[in-house]
Amino acid sequence: MAPASYTDPGAWRIAMDASEAILSTGAGTRAFHGSFYLSPAGSLAGFRLRLAFPGMPEPLFWDSVSLDGGPEVRGVGRLRLGSREAVTRVSGLCVQVPFGRAGDSYLKIVLAASFSPLQLRWPRWRLRPVTLRLFSEVRPAW
Repeated sequence: MAPASYTDPGAWRIAMDASEAILSTGAGTRAFHGSFYLSPAGSLAGFRLRLAFPGMPEPLFWDSVSLDGGPEVRGVGRLRLGSREAVTRVSGLCVQVPFGRAGDSYLKIVLAASFSPLQLRWPRWRLRPVTLRLFSEVRPAW
């Protein structure tokens, strides 16, 4: 049985077994908390995530609202590390993946954002841009 609505937060859960955030520096984590905001049609409308990467003294906060719909997601996101903050473009995909005979589906979400070390005022030795990628699934709660 499919959930009644994409807008019912009790009908969905983030599938942590299929979720991971990766920094282009090679660090990866499954340790994140947050929310995805879905439109009534099931497209990604926004998100707010707290990402804890190994070796980083504090978590990275990544959020965006008012993302444009469709399978291709585009918008503006905010990245915050301690008191350092940057605004950058976010892009990705949010697609419905069918499973089972009943016509059920889940959402596959892939997001990416790139930012410069100058935006976040990272140490001078870290002069290359950094890309943050998120892979996740939003599945029915039943």
